[in-house]
Amino acid sequence: MRIIAVANQKGGCGKTTTSINLAAALALNGKKVLLIDFDPQAHATMGLALDSNLNIYNVLSPFTQKKTKLENIVKNISPNFDLAPSGMILSTLEQELSDEIS
Repeated sequence: MRIIAVANQKGGCGKTTTSINLAAALALNGKKVLLIDFDPQAHATMGLALDSNLNIYNVLSPFTQKKTKLENIVKNISPNFDLAPSGMILSTLEQELSDEIS
């Protein structure tokens, strides 16, 4: 298993576009891909026309009333290509975890 992270502090530099297209290209070449959208603006989720009431926030937050496991939020986009969606609520996670140890 390989993990590829696409990250940059600057907005509008192509992180989401690169991530979606890289994931799609790898999937077309027979690789199983899970794209995890950690963007609180959920641009990859929206870009793939997915709307989900459960998202990565519900996996990571200890305070959500809809706590779930990663496998319960994963949505299939196309053969070999799955997405763990994000949502605007993810923006609250940093503040929620600010007092937590580790």
